[in-house]
Amino acid sequence: MTPFPVLRYTALALILSLSAARAADAPSAPAVPPAPLSLKIGVLPAADSILLHVAADEGLFAAQGLHVELVPFLSALELGAAMRAGELDGHFGDIINVLLQREAGVDQAIVATSTRSRPFQRHFGLALSPRVQARSLAELEGADIAVAGATIVDYLLDRMLDERGLPRDFFRRQDIRQIPVRLQMLLSGRLKAALLPEPLLTLVETEGARIVWDDRGLRTPLAVIALTRARADAGTVRRFRLALAGAARRIDARPADYVPRMVDKGLLPRAARDTYRMVRFGGPAGPAEADSGAGVDQAGYPDALPPLPEGAELEDFAAWMRRQGMLKTMPDTPADLVAP
Repeated sequence: MTPFPVLRYTALALILSLSAARAADAPSAPAVPPAPLSLKIGVLPAADSILLHVAADEGLFAAQGLHVELVPFLSALELGAAMRAGELDGHFGDIINVLLQREAGVDQAIVATSTRSRPFQRHFGLALSPRVQARSLAELEGADIAVAGATIVDYLLDRMLDERGLPRDFFRRQDIRQIPVRLQMLLSGRLKAALLPEPLLTLVETEGARIVWDDRGLRTPLAVIALTRARADAGTVRRFRLALAGAARRIDARPADYVPRMVDKGLLPRAARDTYRMVRFGGPAGPAEADSGAGVDQAGYPDALPPLPEGAELEDFAAWMRRQGMLKTMPDTPADLVAP
């Protein structure tokens, strides 16, 4: 005869095992996905900033678990002030802006290049006023030229003069920050020349200006995107780049589809929409570009984005800035300026 306590413990063990089996068979509660990482990115009204707009508008950032808010600014000066105030997690700009902000104490790293000079596509150029009879640079010695001092426009003008074997003081530089004023003075003939970015080059061409030089032979990074050090961890950088690469592929595959959006966002003047050649990010040269001359490099970039700046390219910018007196407390270019 089995003692009563043994029966009681056996029954209890059976009940517990049945309960465990039922619990194992029951559907588990769905896992709660982590909240997306929020990033506020300052942007300027430049043609190549369409890359960020497409990644945000078409859900490519969201697909990577990133909630990206694009904050528009009219000038790099205003954007830099917002970065220094801690109001942004990153920004669209150029290497000069990144170095200036690093010296001002805003630790950050370049995480992507949006545009780089390529043999078949111009991004900046020197435009002559429609009212000027000169046909070459040699006829412009001593002429007034509109630039934005201590910016990439000023840097590129020096690169252009070096490329042509001309002295740095070949022109009389007029520091005119407001682009509408620069355009009006150029088209009216009050200035003989101006160094301008696209799509403004296309715009002044439609008004009769002549382009006598552009950046296609320089092979230098022109626009970059940087994140603050606190946001530039390896995982965030990888997801951010994947979203940008997806946007680049979409734009390069159907460039004409994105021209109206550029107009709507104020990145392309309506008057230039029919003649502007859409910026190409990482794709190969199109048929028209490939036919533009012999020996054109038609290859695309493997990951759909232009390569990150190299050490020698960063040092070239930094050395130019030191000569201009723009970097006063940064004798050496930071080794960690580009995120790996």
